Amino acid sequence: MSSLITKIKEDYLAWIILWMGAVCFFAFNWAPGGMDMDSCHYAVVAKGIMQSGGWLKIYDPIDKALFYGHFPLCIWVTTILFKLFGVSVFVAKVFSALSGLLLIVVIFYLGKLLKNEWVGFFGGISFLMTDQIIRVARKCRLDMPLTLFISLAILFFFLAQRRSRWYYLLFGLFTSLAILTKDIAGIAPLAIVFLYLIIRLRWKELFHPLFILGICASLAPVLLWIWLDQGALFNTWFNSNFLYLMKDTKRYVRGYFYLEILATRYFYLLPFALYGGYLAIKRRLSEFYLLIIWAIFFPLVFSFGRQKIDYLIIPMFPAASLLIGLSFDSFLKDVVKQKIASVFKYILLFGTIIALCLPMPMKNKRFDAAVKIAPFVDELVKQAPGYEFILYKQDQASLLFYSQELKTVSPFTDKIALENALTKEDARVRFCYISERDFLGLNPSVRERLKVLFKHKDKVILVNQKDLGIVVKLP
Repeated sequence: MSSLITKIKEDYLAWIILWMGAVCFFAFNWAPGGMDMDSCHYAVVAKGIMQSGGWLKIYDPIDKALFYGHFPLCIWVTTILFKLFGVSVFVAKVFSALSGLLLIVVIFYLGKLLKNEWVGFFGGISFLMTDQIIRVARKCRLDMPLTLFISLAILFFFLAQRRSRWYYLLFGLFTSLAILTKDIAGIAPLAIVFLYLIIRLRWKELFHPLFILGICASLAPVLLWIWLDQGALFNTWFNSNFLYLMKDTKRYVRGYFYLEILATRYFYLLPFALYGGYLAIKRRLSEFYLLIIWAIFFPLVFSFGRQKIDYLIIPMFPAASLLIGLSFDSFLKDVVKQKIASVFKYILLFGTIIALCLPMPMKNKRFDAAVKIAPFVDELVKQAPGYEFILYKQDQASLLFYSQELKTVSPFTDKIALENALTKEDARVRFCYISERDFLGLNPSVRERLKVLFKHKDKVILVNQKDLGIVVKLP
């Protein structure tokens, strides 16, 4: 009977954080907008694969070259989702959001495995309260899938220590998926585990046949993809995904950038994470040492690069959250823990009803002009075969994603070049997406030859032929 009560209690805590994660990651994700520049870029590349069928030697319509930005796992998954469910904002975001939700499960289970369900519960809650987590999970980004695969790799390493060394094969599999998601950052589980085994003086484990086999399993799929895609030469990939972090001179950031980020954006949870690390060392909780290495690894390693971006250290937060869980578990009495769980339950119940049942405007205004103009663009290009669509100082990824018909654009940033393109003496129809201010800044003789077809706030669409007979009926 007592075991049944314990099981119900554990499920109760897991359902609370899953419920919280589902609301945070999925609610109103179907609303127009919400995609940042990188999200639109990845989604456009995925759309291109779906339309062309080119799963290898992937073409990037933004850079107009082969896609070397990252290994293609997330792009492939997004393409498959587009094929199954159609192209939409929600479908583009669903892999990232689902990864965030599964991360809550992994954090809870890791906390339960390492100590008890309360460590997992408070770890999951603190993860959801971490700056950027919810925002990043609600976009078509690589960071949540990367963090999920790293966390799963570490989970199976723990299981290999406690249950069976055969779990090393799953450790290798998820490390491979992490690498195929975001390149160099995906190697982190190998480095973290090596450091842990060396610090714990467990040298023999490094030479265990199944551990070596797990390492081979982590690298083999990556090498296979490079071999299959003959265009993905190693030097090109290496320069695109590693050297630019180390040598980029355009975006140099001070060395203590990540310490500053943690101190300013994570200040409300950082003391609890530090206290959890202190408890692990004081009580000699050896398995928690791996969490300490994991949490330190990302801000430390990426501090050596010249280019520093805040979202690069997101994979540290599952480990930091579990240290926070250890901290709360240590100084809260059981009765207080139960009351906190009940409070979260009622807050979630009330919040879910309010958020999902009341007509609250939840539209995201990011790239609002592209969202509004895209249907108009689709009607235009259907009636003008052989057109050229020009963008002047506007984001091309957002328009290419939100438009269903537009396949390619010509971006311009030079005013003279734009004027020459719009006044070129040939029969080709040229549309131009431009801000009203920039349009008024064009040479008057150029403006006289153009016709404004559509205006939304400060954005307009022009055409270079005033007598062009286009009739547009927007849905």
